[in-house]
Amino acid sequence: MNKQPFILDFDENPHAVIEPNHDQEPFHFHSRLLYAFVSEKEINAFLDKHLHRTLGEFESVSFNPKIYEVQIDNEFFTLCQAPLGAPAAVQLLEWLITYGVETALTIGTAGALNDLPENEMFLVKRAIRDEGTSFHYMDPGQFVDLDRDFLKQVEKALSELNLDYDEGTTWTTDGFFRETPKKVAQFKQLGAATVEMECAALAACAQFRDVDFAQILFTADTLADMENYDERDWGSESHSAGLEIGSKVLTQL
Repeated sequence: MNKQPFILDFDENPHAVIEPNHDQEPFHFHSRLLYAFVSEKEINAFLDKHLHRTLGEFESVSFNPKIYEVQIDNEFFTLCQAPLGAPAAVQLLEWLITYGVETALTIGTAGALNDLPENEMFLVKRAIRDEGTSFHYMDPGQFVDLDRDFLKQVEKALSELNLDYDEGTTWTTDGFFRETPKKVAQFKQLGAATVEMECAALAACAQFRDVDFAQILFTADTLADMENYDERDWGSESHSAGLEIGSKVLTQL
């Protein structure tokens, strides 16, 4: 009998007992997705500024986001609010992929581990796998590297928009209230500049399903000084800005 933790026993079979399209909905979403970790209020405020229509709705026991078609400068893309936490975020991404998504750009906020100002833009190049979901999509390991070729496209779009940003490694964790001083120090030593709860899992899922994926984060609270934690304003100024920046980047890809 295998005595190692079951989460380390990766099964590469792409088919499961319950497939993402088991509900057999008649949906077909645009191939480019803006996957947004922002409130419904922010989504609605963004939609008020742009031509859009509802394409469908994801139904679950506690989270039922609508999926929108957005048109900007004669370019169309899919917009969906993303749920907090790796398992839920990946479940919904899987479902969106099965109904047409081929490119996913995610925007959201993260805690700063270094001396980064609030609302600083950060493009993830690598994610530390301190969560469980990614282990269902790739072999065990400490990191998942995001696709370099697709990152170059995102970098080019950000450059053409004359936007300043940092890039590097993020720490993805399942334990929001278990970001202990020891763990913060450990993952800072591994190069993490931010901490969030979904990136490693979303990147692993995207690689497994062979879709393009990138994540743009904006710094919110800060854990840089572990003796004096500061939630600041939770990066609230970047919520609407993130939607606008994400949509501009996505329409250039």
